[in-house]
This record gives sequence, C-alpha cells and structure tokens, in this order.
Amino acid sequence: MREAHRSTARALLALATVLVVGACQATPAATSTVAPTAPPASSPIPTAPPASVAPSPAASGIPALEITGHVGALDPGRYTRKGFEPRITFEVDGPWHSVAAYHGFFDVEQDVGSPDVIAVQFATPDTIYTGATGSVAVTTAQAASDALKGNGRFVVVESSASKIGGLDGYQVTIENPAASAGDAPVMDVSAGALSISPSRRLWCAFFDTPDGMLAILVGGSVAKWDEALSAAEPVLESVTIGR
Repeated sequence: MREAHRSTARALLALATVLVVGACQATPAATSTVAPTAPPASSPIPTAPPASVAPSPAASGIPALEITGHVGALDPGRYTRKGFEPRITFEVDGPWHSVAAYHGFFDVEQDVGSPDVIAVQFATPDTIYTGATGSVAVTTAQAASDALKGNGRFVVVESSASKIGGLDGYQVTIENPAASAGDAPVMDVSAGALSISPSRRLWCAFFDTPDGMLAILVGGSVAKWDEALSAAEPVLESVTIGR
C-alpha cells in the first residue's frame, strides 16, 4: 500500500482492525468497478417503493428504512435490507444512493456511473474466484480470505484481521492493475459474478455469522482511493450485524 493509503488505513483502524473494504458494484461494468453479470447489466432496477417511505418491520430494537435499489439520493438516516441475513443496519448522511438491491447483495454508492464511483456493499457470497475462470466454494471467512489472496489476477495491497459490528473477521484489499486485460471476477452472489475493473481497488472483509458468511466491501478507484475510504468510514462505523 502506498504511504498515503497507509495513513488513511490507520485512521480507519478505529473503525475496524483493518479496513475491510472492496470495490464491487451492481451497475454496468462499463461505468462501475464491480457488477453482477447475471442478471444482465441492462436489467431494470427493482421497482419497489422508494427507500424513504417505510421503516423495516423487523423484530429488532434498531428501526431502519428500507434499501430498495432505487437510484434516488437517500435521505440521512439508518437503513437496512429486508430479507438479507444476517440483518444489517447502517447510517448514511451525504450524497449516497441505493443502486443494487438483490437477494444476498445490496449496496449504496456515491458518484454513481463515474470511473471513481464509491460503493459500500454487503453480500453473502457462494464462491470466491481463484483466477480468470477457476473458483472455489467457501463457507467460512478464513477460507474466503485465503482464496481471494491466492487469485493471481489481483495485486494484494494488504490483508489482516478485521472487526466490524462486534464481529472478528479477515480482510483483503485487492487491486486490478491498470494494465489488466479487463474486468476480473471476484466472487459469486445470488445475482451473479461481482467483477472488478482495471484501475479499481476493492476492500473485502469476511465474517462468520450464525446466518452464514458475510462479506462487507468498499470499492473505489485507485486514483481516488483515499476519498473512497474517507466516504466509507462513517458508514462502516455505524454498521450493526444481526440486530
């Protein structure tokens, strides 16, 4: 990691043992770092009611509004995704948009559609890619971390333990070099493969939960990585898991 990136990571250690951030997105690969490849990028965004209309009815002591996948700006407040397990809540206050909302994957983004788009994402991956085509099924956080570190298509910027929402886990920060041949798959979720574009960086944190393995990701461009981390930090600080 470059020295400038180290200073940002140190600031985020107050949030997590090491930043657990990645660059995956559910928007078309041409305009975002990472995108589910199924359904196709041209598929319409789900047409559920706007996120600001109703709090989640989950039997939790933490009320939250619903993330729906509508592209409109999110009002400041606490959000969740109904049906996503473990239950996740987090706060946003700024130019965040709900972009992707699938079973097993959802995110919020800034600078939507730009090469420097910033994404904070939540996923329950089924497999981790170990190369251009090879992948391995994973069920634990350590197995997911080890598999991703072994993927020779990526530069591993750094890796270590992580802690978010009271859970201990493993994190890997990867980069798809600018000279790469193109988008490279990172992991499979229910919506398809998440891929990272050249000149993008992905911070991936994996946690074992009673509901299965959870991935929390932060994605951003290499050129504006510090800005991505700064934008993601308050969101990650606010995350609750399973409540």
